[in-house]
Amino acid sequence: NYLYPLESLISFLEIFFGGFRVETSRESTTETLLLHPIRRKIYSIVCESPGNYFYKLSNVLSLPQGTLNWHLQKLEESGLLGSFKWAGKRIYYPKGMRSENVERLIYTLNSKNARNIFLYVLKHPGSSQSDIARAVNLHHDTVRYYLNRLKKIDLVTLIRKGRVVQVYPTEEAQKLVEESLNIITDSYVNFLIEKFKKECLRPEVLQKTPRMLVMRLECPNGEDIILNIKLEEWDFLKELKDIDITPSD
Repeated sequence: NYLYPLESLISFLEIFFGGFRVETSRESTTETLLLHPIRRKIYSIVCESPGNYFYKLSNVLSLPQGTLNWHLQKLEESGLLGSFKWAGKRIYYPKGMRSENVERLIYTLNSKNARNIFLYVLKHPGSSQSDIARAVNLHHDTVRYYLNRLKKIDLVTLIRKGRVVQVYPTEEAQKLVEESLNIITDSYVNFLIEKFKKECLRPEVLQKTPRMLVMRLECPNGEDIILNIKLEEWDFLKELKDIDITPSD
């Protein structure tokens, strides 16, 4: 009789991974969504603060790495989170809310050097690499490195005019400044609703603004769950408000 050893193994895994249910083929797949409180917390953090990678999440949540890895895997399997490798780290992002490229640009602009160069280009479109290097007090090789990274994530474009390469902000950069990349859209809300309905949950939007979403999930065999997402202003955008980004003459 192999039933007892199997139950013992499941009990051990429940304890080892922080007390969540270990799914078997007989259990509801809704556990892969946000019914578990740890999973719900992880999802809220990823939504509210972009540029999250594995070890950052582990520190913020004070979770064992095995526990965190398990829940992240379940969130990816459910289609609520996506991930990709960037700058040597695995970045997690909320599908339907932000794209991989938005996560890349947020992560890149967390670098002070990249941020200073980007802010200068916004203020002085058409500047040369030499102009930028003098203004931000960096070696021209360093400026070239960060400009290539900013170009790769579509925040700047480089245009050669004779022997001089001029740098301009892109449409994506303007969207970033206008904060249109940091909002809760109707399409994202519909994405969540359809996702939850497929798992036999009954979602109800209680409150929705461009920066906030409160949704109730009516569970078939348990208490209702409240999903609360509140988007804050991205830190580096606060610097934009402290300077005049009107193009210079």
